[in-house]
Amino acid sequence: MPLKVYTYLVSAFLIYFTSIGNSAEPPEADRGAILSMAGEFEVIFQFEEKVSLQDDYKIKKAYYEEAFESVLVVEDTGDRIALQHILRVGNSVIKHWKQIWTWEDTRIIEFQGNNSWKVRKISEEEASGTWSQLVTQVDDSPRYESFGVWNHDGDFARWESGATNRPLPRREHTKRDDYNILRAVNVHALTPHGWVHDQDNLKLVLGDDGKVKKYLAWEKGLNFYDRMDEPTYKRVSEYWKNTKDFWALVSTFWDELEKKSDNYSTAKVVDNKPMMMALGEVAKAIGEKERETPSYEEITTIIDAYVIR
Repeated sequence: MPLKVYTYLVSAFLIYFTSIGNSAEPPEADRGAILSMAGEFEVIFQFEEKVSLQDDYKIKKAYYEEAFESVLVVEDTGDRIALQHILRVGNSVIKHWKQIWTWEDTRIIEFQGNNSWKVRKISEEEASGTWSQLVTQVDDSPRYESFGVWNHDGDFARWESGATNRPLPRREHTKRDDYNILRAVNVHALTPHGWVHDQDNLKLVLGDDGKVKKYLAWEKGLNFYDRMDEPTYKRVSEYWKNTKDFWALVSTFWDELEKKSDNYSTAKVVDNKPMMMALGEVAKAIGEKERETPSYEEITTIIDAYVIR
């Protein structure tokens, strides 16, 4: 066989097998770990500032809250899984955050401060074997995203993110203005009774130039999800049955925006309404059967009023 032909065939085989490796199916152990975070849970949210990082900064009061939460699998395409959290408060239900897991994701949304996000493109090599986790806000807009590997050591499954910048958490965003970035490392780990969300948080001030001006405090967050052996709460099922088509269209808007725009910002209010309120009012009316699900064009009009490209 001539050397040129041999070299060509070897190169073709290498390209072929490399492409197979890059498109490997996600491990079932990983998928099982993610899907096991769905169900009915009694939840404990606790956050405590452990260390002051400034001479004049005083540690703030710890945060502790208990709740009941339903976590629903709202999407599963094999290499993408979405889990919707819905809080149960008395006889009411409240749409909470959503976690979207994507296998070998090469576009990661990063918070830049000042209600701005930027897409970071990562190589296929860097993304190989990893899952990204995109966490959305109550209105399904992005909050933060990172990627990491699910580790399975014996019967212990654990995923850890890189450090991510986030907007202020809901527990503080209306109460504090002394910092503007929460930089966190996320850990999701399965337990015999459910799962735990472990967070190492740094509260910092980011300047307009994108550089850190100062760190205020180091905070530890531990959220425990203890599984309850019961079916999905009836009011949660009814709410999601009535509103799922609406929220699916809202999610589609954000998916399409992320694909087409590498940078964008959102306005805090339009016509004296935050986006969460504008979309929440529509969802409430749908949930109470006071109106039909709007078209994708109508939803786009609502959200587009807040998006700055």
